[in-house]
Formats: sequence, C-alpha cells, structure tokens
Amino acid sequence: MPKLKRLLVSACFETAQRRRQCSRNKGHVICKGDKCLVIKENMAKNNYCMECSSLIIGKAQEELNQLAGELEIFAQGGKPRRA
Repeated sequence: MPKLKRLLVSACFETAQRRRQCSRNKGHVICKGDKCLVIKENMAKNNYCMECSSLIIGKAQEELNQLAGELEIFAQGGKPRRA
C-alpha cells in the first residue's frame, strides 16, 4: 500500500536557545528560553511567537474543518459549496 501524503508541513514547538524574531510579525521578539512554533518549509525554518502561533494554528484548524466538511458532503453524494 502506498505511503499517505502529508497534508501538514513539518511543525513543532521548541524552546528558543537564543533570541529570535517572529517570522509573521517582525515586531515580536522570541527571547531565549521562550517557547516558539517552528515550521520547516523548503529547507527553511520559520519561527513564530506564541501569539502568532495561536493564530496560525486556528487558521489551519478552520481550513481542515472546511476540508472535512467537504469530504463528508462528497461521501454523501452531494456537491460542496464554494466560498
């Protein structure tokens, strides 16, 4: 059986070993010892402060919920509506 395709990119929470800058908002500073979200994309690592991490995860959850809803509609033989 073929390997399943990953829908989500590689992401994890890390403790900053040095001062970092948030990749979403350059005004947000991630201090040494703070937790931050690290997303690896195309050989690059992007760091996000906890405030922006919450927004990113919330948006991803909304998108996954929308896809799951469309899948359920397809499974029932219907057509999903587009936003």
